[in-house]
Amino acid sequence: MTEHRPGAWPAGTSPVPATAVVDDAPRPPQGPSVEVPVAEVRLVVTVDLTGRYDHHAQVSHDLYEQTRYSTDCHTAIVRLGEDALRVSSGLGSAIASRFFLVARSVEIHVPAGTRWAYVATEAQEYMRHYAADHAQLLNRTRTPG
Repeated sequence: MTEHRPGAWPAGTSPVPATAVVDDAPRPPQGPSVEVPVAEVRLVVTVDLTGRYDHHAQVSHDLYEQTRYSTDCHTAIVRLGEDALRVSSGLGSAIASRFFLVARSVEIHVPAGTRWAYVATEAQEYMRHYAADHAQLLNRTRTPG
């Protein structure tokens, strides 16, 4: 009787068969590998402030609620209605403060034929200001060395 050790193959057996099986089945020809282009996916966040607003606080609250759970995105689109533009001052600053860290670009859509195009310029200026201020804050908090 042969001695069997735990974890060893029983005597006379092996995990590899003694005779190799030859597979003569035809195989499809192997050509050069084909690279399939992968489409770029970008996250776009849309904020809609085109509703009826009677007070600045309503616009601020709506902007906050719609951007409350926003994550990093490629583009933020903010649609502004006539009422939101009429009752809300400092809208460019508010938009910039919500997106300067999380969006690569911000689009502001205003109704055609209105004088509110300056909101985009205002938002751009505040985006630069907030980003520079944030960079200064990070530089001050880093340990030298």
